[in-house]
Amino acid sequence: MTRVSATEFKNNIGTFSDAAMHEPVIITSHQRDRLVLLSAEEYCRLTETLTDPAEQRRRQIEERANYHRETIIELARR
Repeated sequence: MTRVSATEFKNNIGTFSDAAMHEPVIITSHQRDRLVLLSAEEYCRLTETLTDPAEQRRRQIEERANYHRETIIELARR
């Protein structure tokens, strides 16, 4: 994991933005961790959020089907 000062980050934002696509970049201020820069994909993975509406809908349907799985199976047997 990369750790940089806020000043170094500000002076090389492009470099550290590119680095954050591969691993989190910790930005420090006065030798203390203040912020973490990470890719949008990693953020979505960590928070389980999705930016694609079609994918959100697909997952929502899948979750609801799994929730009602036993009822669906029982109804199908009748």
